[in-house]
Amino acid sequence: MKKKALFLALALAGSTTAHAQTAAQPETAQKESDSTETTSHKAVSEIDKLTIIESLQTIKKDPSQVKFHSAMCYDMAMPPEYTTFSCPTCGTETQYSYQSYQGEVANRVAYLIRSLGQIKAKTEIDFSDFCSKCSKDNDEQPELKFTTHCLDCSQTFTWTANTIEELEQLSLLFVSFPVTEVDQGHLGQQKIEPEKLSEYLSNRLLCPACREKHGLK
Repeated sequence: MKKKALFLALALAGSTTAHAQTAAQPETAQKESDSTETTSHKAVSEIDKLTIIESLQTIKKDPSQVKFHSAMCYDMAMPPEYTTFSCPTCGTETQYSYQSYQGEVANRVAYLIRSLGQIKAKTEIDFSDFCSKCSKDNDEQPELKFTTHCLDCSQTFTWTANTIEELEQLSLLFVSFPVTEVDQGHLGQQKIEPEKLSEYLSNRLLCPACREKHGLK
């Protein structure tokens, strides 16, 4: 009788162990699935990177492959004299002449922050020069400063947009790749000369070393 009880206990223990192993299998499968998904994202990222670099190389060799177009736009009949820069960091408000470089920056703050995600390389904007509280260079011409993580190697580098013309050109960074067309803005306006498009984009998406590596300097 005791032997039968012992055999029964061992049988139950074996059944429990087998059930536990069977129940653990879905968790393993889930981990494998997660790993595959991560690899897939990385692969897509690499493909996108290659597409962008090849597009920049193609444009450099033959800018005529890109279609440049303009649209009819109407300027404000009587713009206000002043506009307000609202610091995205501290909230301080600073007034600038509406038609000045500083005023142009003030009017684009929300647009630029909203559009950052469209730039193919991770990019950060520093508006501090335009804030009466945050600015450290009160005696100098303010600069709109950018820090970009190189599309290829992730090394950070900096650049600026210091004129109204350069502010207008920032929308070029929101193009889709491979580049087939570019909006030049107002009819009759030219944000950039076709032969300079590859250089402009390369200088803001790739660090100097990677530009040289890919023949884009």
